[in-house]
Amino acid sequence: MKPTETSSTNYEIRVVGSLPPQWMDWFDGLVINTENGETLLRGPVADQAALFGLLKKIRDLGLPLVSVRQITSQEKKMNTNVPPAKKLDTKVLLSTLWVVVMINMLKADILSGFIPAMAEELARTSVSVGASIPQLMLFGAIMGQLGIAMIILSRVLKYEINRWVNIVVGIVNIAYIWGGMTTYPHYIVIATVETLCLLLIVWFAWKWRNIEAR
Repeated sequence: MKPTETSSTNYEIRVVGSLPPQWMDWFDGLVINTENGETLLRGPVADQAALFGLLKKIRDLGLPLVSVRQITSQEKKMNTNVPPAKKLDTKVLLSTLWVVVMINMLKADILSGFIPAMAEELARTSVSVGASIPQLMLFGAIMGQLGIAMIILSRVLKYEINRWVNIVVGIVNIAYIWGGMTTYPHYIVIATVETLCLLLIVWFAWKWRNIEAR
């Protein structure tokens, strides 16, 4: 009977083409480095079946295979100082999504200013909600400033409060966007983009775990 392998073997797989570091998980944690149009995947592979599985994934992606070789113990020691690929920081991701939301809100306000009947529509909204026009504009200003503040707060708040502030403010902004909905095509397009970004903010904040917090 063939003895069971108790340790993995390190391999180096070189292919033509570029792979982003985010594909590490799909390639079973192999470190991905891309240079001069080629990608190098390095790391431990459990057994021959796992190696064949990796090669199948490369084939399915249509990446031409250049070489596959086993890394010796000496080479492994020499490359222990190679830093692993970094995951995108959740704080940076949330902050960036808030930037996109605020840019789109600004675009919506600018384009809406060219609508001839905008003043009359604002007056009708004022009557329907029972608030004066200055009050409506004040509320809009507050919501805008809140979104701008989230760009900074997403980066500086501590983990637990950061998660919940992003979730709550994200949901409030979705309600604000569609509560003031108009049927103009530009508003529908921009509101859809804003909503997708806000849903991503809520989703990433909800899935955020303490191990990622800094």
